Amino acid sequence: MKLYYKMVVLFVFALTIFKPANAQTADDGFTMQKGQICLAAGYKQTTWTNYWEGEKLRDNKNIGQFTSKAVMPMVAYGITNKLNVFASLPYISNSSNAGNMTGKKGFQDISVEAKYAAIDVTKKGLHFKLLGTVGFSLPSNNYVPDFLPYSIGIGSKTAVARLIAHAHYKDGWFATVQTGFIARRNITVERITYYTDRQYYSSDMRIPNVWDGSVKLGYDNKYFRAYTYYGFSSATSGTDIRLNDMPYPGNNMQMQSAGISGLVWVQAIKGLSVNAMYDAVLAGRNVGKATSWSVGLQYFFEPFKKKNNATIKK
Repeated sequence: MKLYYKMVVLFVFALTIFKPANAQTADDGFTMQKGQICLAAGYKQTTWTNYWEGEKLRDNKNIGQFTSKAVMPMVAYGITNKLNVFASLPYISNSSNAGNMTGKKGFQDISVEAKYAAIDVTKKGLHFKLLGTVGFSLPSNNYVPDFLPYSIGIGSKTAVARLIAHAHYKDGWFATVQTGFIARRNITVERITYYTDRQYYSSDMRIPNVWDGSVKLGYDNKYFRAYTYYGFSSATSGTDIRLNDMPYPGNNMQMQSAGISGLVWVQAIKGLSVNAMYDAVLAGRNVGKATSWSVGLQYFFEPFKKKNNATIKK
């Protein structure tokens, strides 16, 4: 049973670290024009049967395959050509196909971010932007964060700051490099003691902060956008999952992943696109060896203009 608990916790934590790699997001290098609104909705599914206990990769015979499903609505607005804001609230459902535990589902955390293009220049066919983002998230309800493995989130209030460099050539090729820091507040758990590096006699549980980042290489034109990417996430503290012990939200979780993503503009409906993504965890520490895929729609429109001739700014 201890191994059972140990296995399934890992992706829940990963879900709070990585955002979907498709559609318009706060951590890409693209910006919307003033007055433009983006409505997006996606479905993401992640599965795994193996995990890293510390740096040791182990199998998962007690629960079979773990599956996390997420429905991800998002809205974004162009306050100016350089300043965009984003808000999202995912719905999560976690389950496994073996064992006796009942899965958990529900709305997770409200996330709000703002992206600003501090530098936006074009020279000799190269369009370069340096952007920064700030944001926060907080639980949307009183879900239980310490009922691992099936908790839909960790229940921590977070603040994020991110730096993005984006180069877009006139022939359509682009590259984006971004890194960010996620600060997490402690959480309150329904127990009065827990053990990490030592025994703590408190219901106040420390949650590690996280550094993350990614590199994207791709191609973009008026018909489609496609790219491949490498991403990483690394907790700044925490401990390894101990042998024959349960995991907890403060474990030191690290991962490296790679994937492909793309979208196609629907020519018959202006502003509408269909997107898809595939991602795999390549290496990790205290995380599941997961694969993910997602599909979604996004729609851009300008309700405050009589004529809508704007497109996404490259």
